[in-house]
Amino acid sequence: MQVIDAFWEKRNLGIEAIEFVIDNGDSEQIIDEILKLEKQYNVIKLPVNKPEIMLLLQKNGYYFVECMINMIHDLTETKVNIVKNIKKFETTCFPMAETDIIELYNEIDNGLFNSDRIYNDSFFSKESAALRYKNWISDERKKGSVCYKVVFRNITVGFFILKIPDNKVVNPFLIGIYKKYANKGFGISMACNLINECINIGAKQISGYVSSNNLAIIKVDELLGYSINEIEYVFIKHNT
Repeated sequence: MQVIDAFWEKRNLGIEAIEFVIDNGDSEQIIDEILKLEKQYNVIKLPVNKPEIMLLLQKNGYYFVECMINMIHDLTETKVNIVKNIKKFETTCFPMAETDIIELYNEIDNGLFNSDRIYNDSFFSKESAALRYKNWISDERKKGSVCYKVVFRNITVGFFILKIPDNKVVNPFLIGIYKKYANKGFGISMACNLINECINIGAKQISGYVSSNNLAIIKVDELLGYSINEIEYVFIKHNT
């Protein structure tokens, strides 16, 4: 089991937090260690096929909130052709300027992300959920992640952010359509832009996580040739 001091949540949410990432080799006895280390806000990520631990977590006050699904795209020619054959290519993408970042932050403040475990947890405010995303983006930009705006006829309709490590396995850790343009048919085109940009920078693979609460993204990923690599259950517990 990995134990992660989620110190960043003190800045984001104002509480002490800890994350436990349970491994496939862990047995149900791991729950004793977890209970000794708990803080105000506790997050547990559990592999599938661990029913004995799942039941123990629920008995000890943990609640299931989502599955995190690791989706990968290996950028092979076959899958790239799927992208190229999509007819709707109205949008283009460009690296963001500082004015674009301000626009993105305003969209986040207005509820751009409304399916994650923080936003949907009545323990936290919607303002805290938004601040958490803005801090996350700011931190990742300092580490070299690149923010892209997605443009339709000179209008920014959405964005995506790429984390590009040395091994060229790109992590698109955030992607979204601005609320005014949601459900307008831009999802596939925007996702195509993301894939094409990864190809342009010489990536070997795309690997990112999608919440099971965000069915629309999962459907788009499936259409564009992504495959499921792994699934983990996420449980939370508040100690107040």
